[in-house]
Amino acid sequence: MKKFRFFLSLAKERDWLEEMATQGWLLTNITLGVIYTFKETEPCKKVYEVERFAISANPTVAELTARANAMDIATQFGWEMVTHDENMNYYFVKDKAGDETDEFYDDEDTRRDRAERYRKVYSIEQPLGLLLGELFISFLYLLLFILLDNSTALLVVYLLLTTFELLCIYGSMRMGQIAYKEFCMSRKEWELHKKHNEKKRFNKVQQLRSYLQEKSEFGLSLKGYEDGHYLFEEDSKRYNYFVDTRACLKKRLKNEGTSFTNESKDWSYISLKWYETSIANAAQYGLKPVAVINNNVLVYKRPYSDDPLPWENGNENISFAAPTLASAIFLLACFIFGMICGFVAASLF
Repeated sequence: MKKFRFFLSLAKERDWLEEMATQGWLLTNITLGVIYTFKETEPCKKVYEVERFAISANPTVAELTARANAMDIATQFGWEMVTHDENMNYYFVKDKAGDETDEFYDDEDTRRDRAERYRKVYSIEQPLGLLLGELFISFLYLLLFILLDNSTALLVVYLLLTTFELLCIYGSMRMGQIAYKEFCMSRKEWELHKKHNEKKRFNKVQQLRSYLQEKSEFGLSLKGYEDGHYLFEEDSKRYNYFVDTRACLKKRLKNEGTSFTNESKDWSYISLKWYETSIANAAQYGLKPVAVINNNVLVYKRPYSDDPLPWENGNENISFAAPTLASAIFLLACFIFGMICGFVAASLF
């Protein structure tokens, strides 16, 4: 049986392969990283892992022997190499034991080492290769543009190829970031991560506060925010949550008779000034910062109390992320400027 799947997350790919095993399908081959071939068997519990063995630009002797050494060690602990893809990602499988032997790497240092290798490949090396490919496509387009005298069909092909290249670059960089985060986790940490994180979006301060207060009532405490996901941990204590934004801070300081002025050259909203001011102001009331959302929202908590807090805010909008919008406008302006320069240069020949 063949199935087509695309994963940015290698940990989610691993979970899917293990789920397929419980349905009686074992992996036998992967083609182009997206076409999975399975053989039918009795439903069983398996654990899968993935490791990458490939020659770098300037390999060391240790790199040349890494695959053979890893294969020997994996075999001793019951792992069997199933297949590998075109990017030299090797897939291993073993019977699920439910103990520490299910960990391909059982210590933090080796997990972090693998995570760093994947981050380097997908977030740095592959995007650079794709950028070189885009430069070649642009040069070829300019050459053919001159020879074919402004062909509309050629422009369409060029735009499609450029869009595809940019999507590949973005996807590769995201995959590297995700792989680093996930591969630093043990299997137990990954299971807890899946169990206690939710993807949510809120437009107003009070919507977010109500959501977090409700979670606290069920014994879950906010510990962070990543890529649209609120991350929780089990905690028997109850908490009050408070939300601060740049607008909330300015309004609060104005009511206190002071003011907040952003740094004059902070065009992209990357200054730490408002965060530092907010954290210092919140510390007066025993509030601890626990998460930053979309670069424009700070979430605080403190042990639950019925006492009113002077550091209250209203119901401001929190969905607008100025840095994100500014970045999008800047990239769009660069793209338009590049296209104009390309047409002008081509017209001069």
